[in-house]
Amino acid sequence: MAWDTIGEKKAEAKKPAGSRIVETRSETAGSESARQGGKDLRSGMELLEPDFLLSVVENTTGIDPNDVAMRRLTFDELLRRKQQDHIDSKALTVYAVNEGSLYGKTIQCEAIKELTKRTAQQSS
Repeated sequence: MAWDTIGEKKAEAKKPAGSRIVETRSETAGSESARQGGKDLRSGMELLEPDFLLSVVENTTGIDPNDVAMRRLTFDELLRRKQQDHIDSKALTVYAVNEGSLYGKTIQCEAIKELTKRTAQQSS
């Protein structure tokens, strides 16, 4: 008898990971429980003020990986909000040059696009 229970436990442990079912809450259930607890667990970067986001993006000094990651995330958030026209031209130049390949091609491309728009507006 003791051997049968050990064998059963081993068989249960060997089940493939795909056979395990994990229940998740729906989006509405998650937001309701978040509101009930008094915590907003669904919002993210959209909670941050545009002035704060701009201050992070425009402070281009330092190459600490955490600082660079924060600037990348913040730049992406400004792109998502379509507020890249608020970024200072000097900061955009840093992103356009992308010295050391810190910011990636997408951010570099968007910075160049914005600088091009500004140049076209000045020459008109």
